Amino acid sequence: MPDYLLDTNHATHLLGGSESLRRRAQDSAATSATFSISVTVLGELYYAAYASRRRDENLQALRTFVTDMRLYPFDQAAAEEFGRIQAEQKAKGRPIPPIDAQIAAVARLHNLIVLTADRHFDYVDGLSVENWIV
Repeated sequence: MPDYLLDTNHATHLLGGSESLRRRAQDSAATSATFSISVTVLGELYYAAYASRRRDENLQALRTFVTDMRLYPFDQAAAEEFGRIQAEQKAKGRPIPPIDAQIAAVARLHNLIVLTADRHFDYVDGLSVENWIV
């Protein structure tokens, strides 16, 4: 049973009503797959909602969306994993954005598959990544 952690781009597509992504998630959930987001992604989604022209509508959609998701915190263990990932990426000469390193840290710490369209997640050792938006 795969456990997925949605990056912001996949979460945004689900919130935006992507029928193909919603269908694929439903099919996977039927086979006991689980879907979650990290507190870091939640912050990015709140930012997008507050910065949008349809603030109230988007905030309500986000609040509804979150009720169906497991939410992983960015806690002390995740912070340590974040530091490890950032150091590994620096040593490889392939740094990734800090927010994405936080998402990767939560995923790697909890053995979750990251659903993302961002290629730089592929460079993080020990991280499983899939892109369902292609």
